[in-house]
Amino acid sequence: MLKYNFHDSLIEDVNYIPNEAKLEIKIKLCNWMQSDYKDSDPEMLTMHMIFDGVEKFEMSTENYVFNSNEILDVIELDDRTVKIIFLTENDVKTIIVTIMLPIVKTVF
Repeated sequence: MLKYNFHDSLIEDVNYIPNEAKLEIKIKLCNWMQSDYKDSDPEMLTMHMIFDGVEKFEMSTENYVFNSNEILDVIELDDRTVKIIFLTENDVKTIIVTIMLPIVKTVF
């Protein structure tokens, strides 16, 4: 499901829309860490990960306002579930999302 290296990239915003079963995560992607990066490419890219058909959304912190929070790791727990581990100002937090079908859209 995942084809990007998210380590050190930054979460800019998380928007969960329960009545649409949709989760959007805005990320400043460290493009320079990607396997297909070329010197002429921009070092950072803004990307939107869009999860449609969300069955479960958990965040280990409530009402958190994202502010360029560093991603430590993104782990595929199974073919429908992803765990994102990120830093806040003074703690490590997680986002867990499970979708109906193993399809995640990315938009740059």
